[in-house]
Amino acid sequence: MTELEQQLMKQNKDLLAQNQELLEQVRQLNEQIQCMTKKLFGSSSEKTKVADGQISLFNPDNFLKRQRQLKTKPSKK
Repeated sequence: MTELEQQLMKQNKDLLAQNQELLEQVRQLNEQIQCMTKKLFGSSSEKTKVADGQISLFNPDNFLKRQRQLKTKPSKK
């Protein structure tokens, strides 16, 4: 094997190793992007809480239920 062939084989080996390192780096960066995207756009842990006696603007069933309850309650006089 000539010296040129040996140099080319070594260069090829080095480039393959560098390629593997870059592929691993891309994989890690993609994982980070997925994690950040999930944190930024994923479901929030904050939940809407409705206080007792307060009508929810986001659930029409609760509104109708509360209206029926108010109609059937005896007045306190």
